Amino acid sequence: MRDQIYQIIHLTGILMVFIAYGGMIVRGVTGSDHKGLRRLGAMTSGIGLFLILLGGFGLLAVKGYVWVWAAWIIIKAVIWFALGGIIVLINRKPEMAQITWWLTILLGVIAILMVVLKPTF
Repeated sequence: MRDQIYQIIHLTGILMVFIAYGGMIVRGVTGSDHKGLRRLGAMTSGIGLFLILLGGFGLLAVKGYVWVWAAWIIIKAVIWFALGGIIVLINRKPEMAQITWWLTILLGVIAILMVVLKPTF
């Protein structure tokens, strides 16, 4: 049961980050400088990143990966940091919207592959 709670927390965080980034990218492309939307996107992505971290480490603990840092776990941690940094590109470089859009999706797909396949390098 605990692993299901952590999965829900983790997936909720993922949903929040991707919705926030999608909205912020569209806001940047349309040239909107609405401060409320920017704040909402930043808060949603920040809370989402926290939930991803909380749920992810909770799942690792429940599944017994506490002291094991397999390659797939390290790659997912790097992806988490990259997702945290993408907000800077979204806010400061709206002309890179198409690149950040596809980069965000690519990072999400790689994260999915890591957790499903759990490759060993």
